Amino acid sequence: MSTDLSTPVLLRRIARLEATVGRLSEDLGTLRSAVSKQGLQLAKTRGVRAWIAHADTAAADNLHAQAAGGLAGAMARGEAARVQWVKDGLVVSGEQLAQAWGLTRQALAPASDRGEIFAVKVGNRLFYPQAFLGMDREAVAAVCRALGNLGTSEKLMFWLREHGALSGKSVAVALEAGTDLAKVERLAVAWARERGASRVSAAA
Repeated sequence: MSTDLSTPVLLRRIARLEATVGRLSEDLGTLRSAVSKQGLQLAKTRGVRAWIAHADTAAADNLHAQAAGGLAGAMARGEAARVQWVKDGLVVSGEQLAQAWGLTRQALAPASDRGEIFAVKVGNRLFYPQAFLGMDREAVAAVCRALGNLGTSEKLMFWLREHGALSGKSVAVALEAGTDLAKVERLAVAWARERGASRVSAAA
C-alpha cells in the first residue's frame, strides 16, 4: 500500500477517522460526571480517561499514519481502552447481565440479533453496558432499537452521557426518575440520525 499522504484514498480515510475521533473527543468529555452520577467509584473514571487519551492519540496517529502500521497501532490502543472499560466497570459480562435479568447467558445473543441490546467485544468475550443491570428489559430494548445501526461505541456513549434533553441526566437515571420512555426513544432516534449524517459527511 502506498504511504503517499497526497493520495485521495488515504486522505479520505484520514478525514473519516479524524471526524470519528473528533466526535468521540467531544462526547467523552462528559463521561466523568456520567460515571460519578451513576454512583460508580471515582477510581472508575480511569476508564473514561483512557478512552479520551485513546481518542486524542488516535487523532495524532491518523494524521501521520503511513498505511497499515499506524492503523494497526490505533486498533491496538482501541482494544486496550476496551479492556480498561471492563476493569473500571463501565461494561459487565454477559453472565452478570443474564443473572440480573433472570435469563441464561445464551438468551442474550438472540436479543442482540434483534437489536434489543448491544455488546462490546473485548478479546473473544462480549460485555454489556453496566447501565442495563438495573433496568427493565423492555425499556432497554426500546431504546436500543431506536439507536438503529450505530456502532457499539456510539451506542455506549448515548447510554453513558448526560443529555440536555433529559435535564442533564443519563438515560438510565432519567428513566429511573420517571422520564417518559417515548421521550428517550425520540432522543435516541435523533442521536442516531445525527451520528449517521456525520459519518456520511465525513465520507463525502
